[in-house]
Amino acid sequence: KQWYQRRVRGKKYGKNVGPGESVKPRMLIHPKNWEQHKLLYASNPKSGSSSFKRFMVRLQGSNQPYEEMESVHRVALFGTMRQLYDLEKEKIGRHPTLLETVVPFFKVTVVRNPITKLLSGFRDKVLRRTTTGIKSFMLEANPNLTEDSSDAEKYAAFVQALVSDDIQIVDRHFVTQWNTMKICDFPYDMILQTETTKEQIMEMKEHVNATQFTFPGSRSEVGLEKAGESTLEKTKEMYSKIGPDLMDKLYSFFLWDFVLTGYSKLDNPNFPHLDLEQDFDLEFGHLIKNYESRVTQVPGTDATHPVTADNHQSTTDTHQSTSYSKRSKG
Repeated sequence: KQWYQRRVRGKKYGKNVGPGESVKPRMLIHPKNWEQHKLLYASNPKSGSSSFKRFMVRLQGSNQPYEEMESVHRVALFGTMRQLYDLEKEKIGRHPTLLETVVPFFKVTVVRNPITKLLSGFRDKVLRRTTTGIKSFMLEANPNLTEDSSDAEKYAAFVQALVSDDIQIVDRHFVTQWNTMKICDFPYDMILQTETTKEQIMEMKEHVNATQFTFPGSRSEVGLEKAGESTLEKTKEMYSKIGPDLMDKLYSFFLWDFVLTGYSKLDNPNFPHLDLEQDFDLEFGHLIKNYESRVTQVPGTDATHPVTADNHQSTTDTHQSTSYSKRSKG
């Protein structure tokens, strides 16, 4: 399906795209002093991106304490792909491909369990940014929702709206990671997990000449430590009003995030961490069959394309091919 959609878009915009070609993920940035630190980072919202960008500010020479750094999401703070394209074009005398441009860099992104990532986005973008903790699309899902409803009830309405075919939510914080970050289409050297970043960050720093710099803790880590509350306890509390059928729809919505990254479901003992030993056919097989049986409308065209088993590897082959650190044994 991914390849088919790219072919349609390529024909529409006059680009020759096909399987096996690199595709740019969202917000691909690098330190302005990239000659010293050849780091290329694809920013994934609600997955420690604020901490990562503070770290990049430090790489660029700032001595400001991490907790005092503000507005780190401004793209102008960092180097952009346009600059790298122009440098490579001058070097080789023609328009470079994305792959040619990024080869010299250590390319990383950070993913997060979709269950906790979505909840983090809801708490930040809905509960903290509204006076009632309710947005209009949530009332479409549950008209009985009020300001006095519990946070868990509000979250259940939010999830109902997210997975509904009749309600549209446009927000980059609530989309799938595998597609936004081009997990299958960009040549990452390392895909870190938010849940274990502390353990993985040292290897990344070794590759980009940055072992002398400390990496900041995430806002969620600091907040939960102050509250004396574990991520697992808070997550289960917020999901307590979501029934099995709605939960199944949510797993279906984020299906390929789970299958391609190896993350565990809420009832898995390893939650929220990866579980590459889980029985993927047992956990997600029925959702994949439902997905394959649907006829998908290709965005921006009048064409429909049946999604069949031939378009995807088996779940076992897919999760075993996932690489989180291509240069390590982990």
